[in-house]
Amino acid sequence: MKQQKISPSQFIKNFLEFVQNVKSDYDYNVEAMRKEDRITQDYLHMLELEDLSYHERSKVATKLVENRKARRDYKDMVEELEPIIEFLEDPANKKVIDQMSHLLGKVRKVESYHQNRFYMPKVISENQMKNLSSEKPLEEAS
Repeated sequence: MKQQKISPSQFIKNFLEFVQNVKSDYDYNVEAMRKEDRITQDYLHMLELEDLSYHERSKVATKLVENRKARRDYKDMVEELEPIIEFLEDPANKKVIDQMSHLLGKVRKVESYHQNRFYMPKVISENQMKNLSSEKPLEEAS
């Protein structure tokens, strides 16, 4: 199976899409983490203030464990994205990202040229080209 070649423009495009989406991903994870914090408080207050049976406490405790794991996942993502957000908020880095957008356009233009190129003979006529292509290959001529 032949692996498909990824063009330079696709690498740049993927990076720019990541940069464009990182802030909304960060905000989503921050909000989800805060929601899980509020759910934690709900479960803790249920355990503290409700008159729950052994089985009910067990179910709440299980839900609390699931809640803490979900919160940890969101928090981990927030911590991973935070340095990227800080980097992107720096005006000098924003300028580099803008320059990369221009670079993407330039690279796409060159790739398009390479995909659509053709050659117009300068000396050999069209008829001569046709005659060359209709001649038998050297192996068959022997």
